[in-house]
Amino acid sequence: MKAQTNHRNAFPLLGLVLAIVTALAAPTLAGQAAAPAASAAAASLDAVLKDLATFDGGINSDAFWKMRMIVLAAKDDPAARKGVEAKLLAFLDTPATPVAKDSVCRMLRLIGGDASVPVLRRLLAAPETTNMARYALERIPGDAAEATLLDALGAAGEAVKLGVISSLADRKSAKAVAALGTLLSDSNPDVAVASAFALGRIGGKGAADALGKALGPSLPPLKGAVASALVLCADQFLAQKDVRAAAAIYDRVQAEKLTPALRRAALRGKILASGDRAAKLILAALAGSDPDLQLSAIGLIKPSFAEADIAPVCAALDKLPDASRVALIAVLSEYKGAAVTAALTNAVRGGTKDVRLAALKAFEKAGDASSVALLAEIAAAAPPDEQAAARTSLGGMKGKPVDAAILALLGGSPADSVKAELVRSIGERAIFTGKVAAAKLVDSPSEKVRREAVRTIRAIGTPSDIAGLLSVLLKTADENEQIGIESAIAGLALKISQPEGRARAVKDRWGAVKDGPGRAVLCRLLGRIGDNSTLPLLRQALDGDDPAAADAAGRALAGWPTSAAKDDIIRLARASKNTTIRVLAVRGYIRLTGNEKYRRPEEAVKDLKLALDLSPRPEEMKLVLGALPDFAGPEALALAESLAETPAVQEEAKTAVKKIQDKLKSAG
Repeated sequence: MKAQTNHRNAFPLLGLVLAIVTALAAPTLAGQAAAPAASAAAASLDAVLKDLATFDGGINSDAFWKMRMIVLAAKDDPAARKGVEAKLLAFLDTPATPVAKDSVCRMLRLIGGDASVPVLRRLLAAPETTNMARYALERIPGDAAEATLLDALGAAGEAVKLGVISSLADRKSAKAVAALGTLLSDSNPDVAVASAFALGRIGGKGAADALGKALGPSLPPLKGAVASALVLCADQFLAQKDVRAAAAIYDRVQAEKLTPALRRAALRGKILASGDRAAKLILAALAGSDPDLQLSAIGLIKPSFAEADIAPVCAALDKLPDASRVALIAVLSEYKGAAVTAALTNAVRGGTKDVRLAALKAFEKAGDASSVALLAEIAAAAPPDEQAAARTSLGGMKGKPVDAAILALLGGSPADSVKAELVRSIGERAIFTGKVAAAKLVDSPSEKVRREAVRTIRAIGTPSDIAGLLSVLLKTADENEQIGIESAIAGLALKISQPEGRARAVKDRWGAVKDGPGRAVLCRLLGRIGDNSTLPLLRQALDGDDPAAADAAGRALAGWPTSAAKDDIIRLARASKNTTIRVLAVRGYIRLTGNEKYRRPEEAVKDLKLALDLSPRPEEMKLVLGALPDFAGPEALALAESLAETPAVQEEAKTAVKKIQDKLKSAG
């Protein structure tokens, strides 16, 4: 019933709004519609205000929003506006809640005129209602509202005065300047500070003069507020294109002993006001000894210096303290040219660690072909953090000339450590024309160069590069190096679209490799590629005489990615003499079975039960229990329940049983 009542109350309001909107939209009917609209607004507002009287600011704010709709609909119709204003003013003399009265004052802010001022004047004087009154008076146009606030400024107690000062500032009341200037020497520091900021917000010559007069003799707590207010005045002059007035104020503030933030703000304003002299002022600040002013000047370099004019700024870099150098380097990173790269090079060669790092990072944007040698040298020998920054910049600098410089430097005779970094950058930058050079270095005498060459070939190579990598793989005895080359070969093999053609290069090499260690390497590689056509080769190695090759073949089969090796895997699980391989085989069998989602559930469960019979360890039990819900059925449920009493897997078994039961229920 309550909902229905609310709807019934809403319809008259909707009709009122539509009536007023129609009246406003049809000028030829405006005179005829004005009186009925005003009458309807007043009648509807009475009901709304009755509901609003008990409003406590809680979630039920319907009355407030209805009132707001009426106010917005009436504010552009003089007759309706006058009637609504009168109702709202009368409401302020009722015993309504403070929240309700505050809500009405918010509407008077939108619709009030001279008629509202006497009522609001009474509310303004009382501390408990002063805020709601001045909130409305701030926006009510005309001399009466402004005069009321000015009168209150002289007569109000301190609890009211601070709010009145703020309201006069919001009105940008030029008439308040003289009174606010007097209050700069008020015995209450809060009033003095509030007056200073109010003058700054009002702005203009009078406010600036009053603040300037107070700046010299101001006590320390007030001096910062007065200076800040002066900067606000100057900023307004600058926005109004009164550059001379703005510059004079900025100079005045700069001459005082103030906080770094204020001095920076003053210098910033002075530079912005200086027009064609901005560059000279920035250079002068950089040449000075004040780090705070240097930082302010650095922030304005970008809008003040074109790329062709940046050389003098670059020349100042070495003379700055570290914090300013780091800030300036960040700005210089946005520029290009010989002066910039020379300055960054000097910073890398002779700066502190923070400066070196900043310069190295800046090369990514600002560097060019001439920066390649330096970055490669740093990357080859610097500590890890600087090495990482140099590598990032070497890999990130834009342009074909940079690529050409890398290849040209690599074609010379750089040290092996530098050569390794150049080869690395070929891969990072995807310089496909450098693949031939990188391929030649996979057999370099330097282990570091070989490693980076292999990494690069993996990144930008093609399957045609597998044969060369195989030759290197079979020559090295270093296990870590073997792993890297195997990864590269496997990655290149996966670029071949036909799965059963991916290991062709390895198969071609198989017959020529007779030794056990070599066969073991090839078996590991076949396991990583996963080409089903190579399974006969692995079976051959598994049954051969060499233990290393047999072990590698067994591990490759146990980890095979497709079900083509399931028979081989179960044979390993049953017959291998190596315990580790038997366990790996069981795990592989469980994994492959779990992947066969298309199978009949009872057949898959049979395979999982077989795996458990071969390795009844808790680890394999958990794997089986994890796979069983994918094959939900009576057989899976029975197998899961059979493990529920095994202490090591009780929780896993309960979880599996629950999942299977849920699936069976949902299947109906």
